[in-house]
Amino acid sequence: MDKLIKSLLLGIATGILNAIPMAFQDLSWQAHVSVLLHWLALSVIITYARLPLSGWLSGLIIALLTSIPMAILITVTAPSAALPILFSAIILGSLLGLMTEKLITDQRLG
Repeated sequence: MDKLIKSLLLGIATGILNAIPMAFQDLSWQAHVSVLLHWLALSVIITYARLPLSGWLSGLIIALLTSIPMAILITVTAPSAALPILFSAIILGSLLGLMTEKLITDQRLG
């Protein structure tokens, strides 16, 4: 399977994992779409970024750096939402980086 397709599938899976807790909070559909698109784009960035670090650490750093502006923006309307956003970026970014390394980068076929 193509590297980009694998990356997008991992991004969709990560976005769904992040959207599951949001479903129990009765958030708008725009919030769900935003999170899904964020992780979709982030999966491509993590896949093609070449940091001299292990996959999980690269994913953590990139996800955290891209989530900080979103967390700052959201604190205007929901100040208590910043920590869950950053926490999910740390956990899911690490997981996405690890899975990208295991399923895409280490396999020299794709």
